[in-house]
Amino acid sequence: MKMTSLENKLIAAIDKHRNVLFLAIVVLIGAAIRWAGRYFVSEDMTFCLIPWFERIRASGGLPALSGQVGDYGLLYQTLISLMTYLPLPAVVQYKLLSSLFDAVLALLAGLIYRDVKMSRLNGLQGVDRSRVTLQAFLVSAVVWLLPTVILNSSYWGQCDSMYACCCLATIYLLRRGSFAWAFVLLGLAFGCKLQAVFILPIIGVYYLLSKRFSLLWVLLSVVAMWLSGIVAFAYGRNLLSPIMIYTGQVGHYQEMYMGFPSLWMLVGNDYWALRWFAILLTVMVLVTGVWYCLNHKRVVLSDERYYAVAAWFMWSMLLFLPSMHDRYAYLLDILLVIVGCLDRRFLKYAVITVLISLYYYSIYLFGDRGNGHVLSALIYLFAYLHYTRTLVGDIQRDEQQITEKQQI
Repeated sequence: MKMTSLENKLIAAIDKHRNVLFLAIVVLIGAAIRWAGRYFVSEDMTFCLIPWFERIRASGGLPALSGQVGDYGLLYQTLISLMTYLPLPAVVQYKLLSSLFDAVLALLAGLIYRDVKMSRLNGLQGVDRSRVTLQAFLVSAVVWLLPTVILNSSYWGQCDSMYACCCLATIYLLRRGSFAWAFVLLGLAFGCKLQAVFILPIIGVYYLLSKRFSLLWVLLSVVAMWLSGIVAFAYGRNLLSPIMIYTGQVGHYQEMYMGFPSLWMLVGNDYWALRWFAILLTVMVLVTGVWYCLNHKRVVLSDERYYAVAAWFMWSMLLFLPSMHDRYAYLLDILLVIVGCLDRRFLKYAVITVLISLYYYSIYLFGDRGNGHVLSALIYLFAYLHYTRTLVGDIQRDEQQITEKQQI
């Protein structure tokens, strides 16, 4: 029996719109997975997030902002206070909020990919730019379906996608020259989480190399961070609360590593003996990176290398600083996915970091998987060193090509 005319038309329509249909299915599957995990209660939910929610609700919602509840920034505490007025379970509301930012984060990753790709194609004739747009949506789809992104929001119930959105937008807008918005979003990133500190090195490098903006823009970040707590201030909070919250966090965790495969997992967990060694070693690594960038400024600021260099600085801080947590590599994983999609040679690093993050996420959420911590730390260190070698080799090659062109 032959196909009916209706079947033929249906198949023709599917073939014609296959890209749109594929992306729609990806979005729906990602949403369905998140919805399936909406009632999963992690330890953080049990002992922190839900009790904070109930305490804020019992205090009247927004009036609870007059005092600190939990250890997150005023912006997130304000959002929790607003959620207490909605007729949904706390666990579901937390996850819906984070999943919303997952979507924004995925779209932003695709936008960065498209922007870099389009800059490469400027001036070229006969280029199919619609193909680049499709590739950008595929990058967004990868981030939307990334296991760590899904687990972080819809199972763990954490809000890392919020600060990650602001950080990723900051380094993107900085590269685009939109300095006002870049520093406003930097302030909002700090309003969400202290982990926004991981993007400060690339901002410093861009400042030194580009000479396109003044450090006075940082004042805008301070204002934006302060304004993120404006509702709390209206209810009587101390104007220094945004700073006081984070100074309290810095001294709270007194371990060299906390579910994260940093260098110190191979050395030891004596915080008081090793903390200054770790901090100074990190400073030395970062200073070396800045010095190297200053010696190769023509290449480092190119679209080809900017995001890869940003990922290197972030990775360096995570690997060498003390007290790094299992979720702190959240933004690094996404940045490496973008870098890997732009240059497939870097994709292997994204695969390694995401899988290792997934391993530690799974330990926390679903139970221990064995004694693979030392091995994972060794793999993580090897991947970082190999990434550094690849990036340095690329920068030196680009520098040589520029020099050769100038000599012709």
